[in-house]
Amino acid sequence: MTSELIHQAKIFIIDDEEINVRLLGRFLETAGYKNVAGTTDPDHAIAMFTDDDPDLVLLDLHMPHPDGFEILQKMRELTPANAFLPIVVLTADCTPDAKRRALALGATDFLSKPFDDVEVLLRIESVLQTRFLNLQWQNQKRLLEERVKERTRVLEERIAELTGAAVV
Repeated sequence: MTSELIHQAKIFIIDDEEINVRLLGRFLETAGYKNVAGTTDPDHAIAMFTDDDPDLVLLDLHMPHPDGFEILQKMRELTPANAFLPIVVLTADCTPDAKRRALALGATDFLSKPFDDVEVLLRIESVLQTRFLNLQWQNQKRLLEERVKERTRVLEERIAELTGAAVV
């Protein structure tokens, strides 16, 4: 997995505090990430999520309605079961209940505010590597399935020729 591919990832930040979105966005851009977008409007987060098709979501939990838990649940409902889309929760709420609830709803990881810059970058790189490896695996799987279908079709035609039966 190349660093260039990782840095091309589409990262979507959702936090109701404008300063948090701007600071995290600048921090990621300074670290070399080229496709960072964000919103402070939880009401528009799902529409932006479906329109932008991100590779990673950074999500604050405590926001006005809908809160981060509701947004997380909706995003997981919209994500295909076989897809690995990392959603990393960002919050100052380090209670076991908040962590358990977020992880139970499908959060991939959990980062506590205030952030440790090195930890944030390492975790983001790690989940993005996993994301891109999953996408490669899905593509390989699709290609192999197509190859099996084509070879099966050729074999069925050959069997039909050898037995003198018509191809159905």
